[in-house]
Amino acid sequence: MIKRLVPLLLLAAFFFFSRPVHAYIDPATTSYLIQIVSALVITLGVSFGLFFNRIRVFFMNGRIKLAQAWIRITRPDQVKKTRVSRTRQDQESPLDKASFLWSDQRSYGRRLALAGLLLASLSLSLWVFGPLEILAGNPNEFAFPFTALLPGLLLGAALSLLLALPLALTKGRVFDGLLSLGLGLLLASYIQASFLNRGLGKLTGDAIAWEGLLPDMLVNQLIWGLVLLLPLAIRLLSRRGWTFLVKFLPALLLAVQIISGLVLLAREPALVKTVSQSYLSNQGLYQVAREDNILVFILDRLDNRYIDGVLARHPGYLDGLDGFTRFTNNSSRYSQTFPSITDMLTGQPYYFEGASGDYMKKAWKESSFIPGLLDQGYQSRLYLTSCQAYGDARDLEGLTLNLARGKIKAGQGALGEFVRLSLYRSGPLALKPFFWTSTDRFDKLVTSQQSPPPYRMDDPAFYRGLQDQGLTLSEDRKAFTFIHLQGPHAPYNMDDKGQEVEIGQSSSLLQTMGSFHILFDYFDRLKALDLYQDATIIITGDHGARSSDTRPPEAAMATGLFVKPAGQAGSPLVINPAPVSSDNFQASIYQAAGLDASAYGPGYFDVSPHEFVVRLVYHRLYASDSGPARLLTYQIVGDANDFDDWILIEEKELK
Repeated sequence: MIKRLVPLLLLAAFFFFSRPVHAYIDPATTSYLIQIVSALVITLGVSFGLFFNRIRVFFMNGRIKLAQAWIRITRPDQVKKTRVSRTRQDQESPLDKASFLWSDQRSYGRRLALAGLLLASLSLSLWVFGPLEILAGNPNEFAFPFTALLPGLLLGAALSLLLALPLALTKGRVFDGLLSLGLGLLLASYIQASFLNRGLGKLTGDAIAWEGLLPDMLVNQLIWGLVLLLPLAIRLLSRRGWTFLVKFLPALLLAVQIISGLVLLAREPALVKTVSQSYLSNQGLYQVAREDNILVFILDRLDNRYIDGVLARHPGYLDGLDGFTRFTNNSSRYSQTFPSITDMLTGQPYYFEGASGDYMKKAWKESSFIPGLLDQGYQSRLYLTSCQAYGDARDLEGLTLNLARGKIKAGQGALGEFVRLSLYRSGPLALKPFFWTSTDRFDKLVTSQQSPPPYRMDDPAFYRGLQDQGLTLSEDRKAFTFIHLQGPHAPYNMDDKGQEVEIGQSSSLLQTMGSFHILFDYFDRLKALDLYQDATIIITGDHGARSSDTRPPEAAMATGLFVKPAGQAGSPLVINPAPVSSDNFQASIYQAAGLDASAYGPGYFDVSPHEFVVRLVYHRLYASDSGPARLLTYQIVGDANDFDDWILIEEKELK
C-alpha cells in the first residue's frame, strides 16, 4: 500500500505546495513550474509502471497461493514436518545483538548503489542545483556566470559523493538507519528550500531580527524532526516500502533537478554568458583635475532620517560642509539602487518591464548625458558596481576613463559563499543565522588577473587608499567624477571614523558618521590642492531607506542631498526646503559644466522653496506571501519627509 501511495503523495506535494522562496539576494527557487512538470511526467511514468506491475504480481501471487493450498490438501504430513523443523532451527540459532544490527544479505555493491544515489541527489542539490537556481533568479546580481563556477561546484559535489564509500561499508540495520537519516535530510532540505522560507526577504545586508522568529524556529524544528524520522518510521513499518522509497525519492529529486537545471541553462543566457573583456577599475580614483572638478559622491541609502539622527546627537557634526546647501525636501525617483543609478546617469527611466540587462544596455547606448560633458572638454570617471548600474562594462566604452581591458572573475571565496548561500536556502530556520550573507560579501568577490583592480564598493578600503595615496593631480583640465560608496547601507561594518569593524559593532548612525568623516578628509585634501572652492560637489543618495522589500512603505523615504556650487567656500551650511528630486540632477550637472541644461529641466537651485512640484517615486515590491511582485507609484505633493504627503496613485502587478 505504501509503495503505491508514495509517488501519488509526492506528486501532490509538488503540485499543491510549490511556492517561491524569498531568502537570498534572492535565493528564490525559479524553476518550480519546470520541477512540477518534470515530477508529473516522472511520477506518472512510475505510477503506470507500478500499476501494470501490480497486475502481473496479482496473478503471480494467486498462482502461488493456489499451489500452496494444493500442497496443504494433498500432503499435510510434509507441511507439518517442515513447520516443526523451522521452529527447532530458530530455537537453536538465536539472533545475537550484533547480528541483529549488522547482518545483511545485500552485497557491498548493492549498498554502494543505494548510498551513491542518495548522496548524488544530496550533494548535487547543495553544490550545483542550489547555486544554479540562485544565479538564475538573480542573473544581474553577479558579475560572473554560472559556468565560471561550475568546475569547482562539480568537484565539491564529487568529493561529497565519495562519502558513499564508507557509508556502504556499514551493514544491516545500521546501514538502513544511516540511509534513512540521509533520506530525511534530503527531503527536509528540499521542503525547506521550496516551501518554508517565507518572510525572510532579500539578503540586502540588513540584519534579520532572528530573536523575533523564535516561535517560527520551534515550529520549523518540529517539521524537520518529523521529516527526518519519517524514513525511519517507514523502515520499521514496511521494509519493502522503505526500499522503494530510498530508490525512488532520490532518483525523482535528482531527475527533476537535472531537467530543471538544463532548462534554466537553455532559458537564461546570463548563466552561460561570455565573461566581459572589460570592467570598471579603480584607476584614477584618487586623482582630480587641475582646474574644474565636478564631484558626485553617492552614499547608498542616504536617508534624511539617518542625517537627522546624527545631528540630534551631534548638532555640529556637518559644520565641515562649508559652502554647501542642504536640500531637506529631496526625493529619489526609485527606492532601490537599480535602476536609480542608471537613471541618474542616463536619464532613461525603467518601469520594470523587460529584462533589466536589456534596459541597461539600451540606456547607456542611447543617452546623451555623458557624451555632452565629454564634448565640453570634461573627462569622465565613473566608479560603479557591475549589475547595479550597468550589465556589461563594454556598454560604457568611450564614456569613462577607468574602463579597463581584462576579464572579471570570481575570487577565491566565491565557491564558499555560494555554498554558504545554498545552505542558507536549504537549512533549518534555527541554523540560518550561521549561514547569513549579503550582496556586500559577493561584491567583494569580484577580481581580475590584470591591473588595475576592479572598483569595489568598500568604504573602509576606499578610505585606506585615500590615506595612503592622498589626492593627486591628473593631466586633465576638467573632470566629472562619480563615485558610488556604500554609505549608511547595511551591513554595518564601519565605525564613525571610517574604519572597518566586525558586523554588529556599528550601526546606521555610526556608519553615516563614518561616511561623512571620509568625505571631510577628502575635502581637506582638496583644499590643500587649492581646488575646493572652484569645485562643484554633490553628496546624495541613490534612494532613501526602505522598510521592506515585500510590503508597502510605512514611512517617508526622503533622500539626503548636499550641493556645493563652484565658487562657494568658507560659508556655513545653508538649509533649503525646496521640493527637489533626482530629476534635477542632470540639469544641475550641466549648469555646473556651463552647458545648456534646458532639455533637462530646472537644476536644484532653480526650484523655489514655495514652488508647487509634483514628484513621483517608483517602489518595487518582490513577490511574497503578502502578494505578487508589484510596482507602486507614489505621488509626493508637499514635504517628502511627511508620509501623509505620499499618495499611492498606481499599483501594477509585475510579471
